[in-house]
Amino acid sequence: MPEDPFPVKPDTNKYQALSFLVTHREYGFTPDVIAEQTEISESSASNTMERLFEKELVERSDSAYYVDPDRADKLKRRLESLDSAVQLFESAPSDDAYAKEGWEDELPSIDTTENW
Repeated sequence: MPEDPFPVKPDTNKYQALSFLVTHREYGFTPDVIAEQTEISESSASNTMERLFEKELVERSDSAYYVDPDRADKLKRRLESLDSAVQLFESAPSDDAYAKEGWEDELPSIDTTENW
């Protein structure tokens, strides 16, 4: 069975909170502190952290959330992968031939039996 997609999308509260916790993996933070250190509103911080906890991306001790040190590097790589995908998408030209309908019909054949 294929692995479930990573439940964090770029430019979301979950992404910001998880990135903050991965960067500061040696500490635990309350939702209020996470809100202060990110662009997450105080009213959304608790819900965001609870969702990350439910998805088993962060751990919780009392009211502080943190990243499991054994998983921090894997989470960091996942976030970097998301960043790379966003950068690739944003750097693609807006007049890209693949953006128009029927682009696949204009590709040359890769049939190895054709004579060039």
